[in-house]
Amino acid sequence: MVCPLCKKSRTHILTRVLRDGSKGDVHFCPVCELGILNGKDTEQELKKFYAQEYRKKRTLTSYAEPERLFNIYSKFQSDRLRLLKPYFSKKKRLLEVGCSAGMFLFHAKKHVKEVVGIDYDESSAHYAAKKCGCTVYTTEISKTPLTKHSFDSIVAFQTLEHVRDPEAFITELTEYLAPGGVIAIEVPNLYDVLAHVYDLPHHWKFFYHRAHLWYFTQKSLESLMKKCGVRGKTHHIQDYNVMNHIHWVLRDEPQSTGVPGLSAPVFPFKQGAPTKTQRALSHFITTADAEYKKLLADHHITSNILFIGKKKHV
Repeated sequence: MVCPLCKKSRTHILTRVLRDGSKGDVHFCPVCELGILNGKDTEQELKKFYAQEYRKKRTLTSYAEPERLFNIYSKFQSDRLRLLKPYFSKKKRLLEVGCSAGMFLFHAKKHVKEVVGIDYDESSAHYAAKKCGCTVYTTEISKTPLTKHSFDSIVAFQTLEHVRDPEAFITELTEYLAPGGVIAIEVPNLYDVLAHVYDLPHHWKFFYHRAHLWYFTQKSLESLMKKCGVRGKTHHIQDYNVMNHIHWVLRDEPQSTGVPGLSAPVFPFKQGAPTKTQRALSHFITTADAEYKKLLADHHITSNILFIGKKKHV
């Protein structure tokens, strides 16, 4: 297989089996550090998959309707907001591509003049529009009435890995950026500690699935953005907490629900346990979690990477 970034054919196989047990080769380019799923669906097949099947196949709590999605994920937007708020103001417009049920838009709208969304899942798009009081489109950006060079911020979280042609996707989005505007792209990190540091055979299979056509590292994401004429910085973000990772290390299986892993870590105290002891133990696990996440970020082995940059104008 030829790597789309460096055009080299020196790839090797990361896995031949995907999460659902189906066969699928994920190639890896050692030059660009890009993972590539072989045998991708066509553009129309992908659109149908995300509009009708994706939410039913993969959520924190099995199938989740838009309201449930919003109630779960809207609680976990702090890292994105922290990194992007410096670029917001009440004079600026924000577009989110792949906005789902509006979990990020709901928070972001408080800091900007206007928010707009795009998502193929019609039920999620309609819910987001109502919940956030904004317009949400359900088709490609080129088929919307949106004006080019009109958005001060364009964000796409956990979306790039799903598109058939990442370079074309990024290039098109930058056409809608206003002069000086920023684009933020968040993707899962191929060098996630659970997949590439700990010896967890089940998680290795769990990590790869049909929905992800690409697996990015900091190097491959920055190479792609540079190819699209965007310069910026990559931030390493760890969403799941230390107790979730301890669960994986001990059992090599996911928790029954993702909510505890995404929330602040807590110990299950017995009723009547000494308050002073509870406070000390809670302080310990909170501090340990912060230090663990910082360690993962320092070593670039977090679960996600977020690139924030600007289009370079010649």
